[in-house]
Amino acid sequence: MKSAFRILTNKFVITAVAFLLLMLFFDQNDWFTQKIKERELEETQQKIDFLNSEVERMEKDLHELNTNNERLEQYAREKYHEKKQDEDLYLIIKDTLSHEQTKE
Repeated sequence: MKSAFRILTNKFVITAVAFLLLMLFFDQNDWFTQKIKERELEETQQKIDFLNSEVERMEKDLHELNTNNERLEQYAREKYHEKKQDEDLYLIIKDTLSHEQTKE
């Protein structure tokens, strides 16, 4: 029992324990902060990967629109409601206000 007490009261052991406590809990780069930063880094990397895939998809769509006239016509019809001279265009717009009133 005395030898364990002597080891625990050794100035090097006390210094080492104090240093570990300082580094784990009280430092500006403590363990908890590092875990939070790692999580933020993973989230940011996921966002970057998603945006890179979106850029690739958009570049592919742009290339297709520049090379394929049928695809360009389809895009213009869907996005900008374009039509040919002899066609009629009907837009169906959902009435979101009436749906909200019936829910209440």
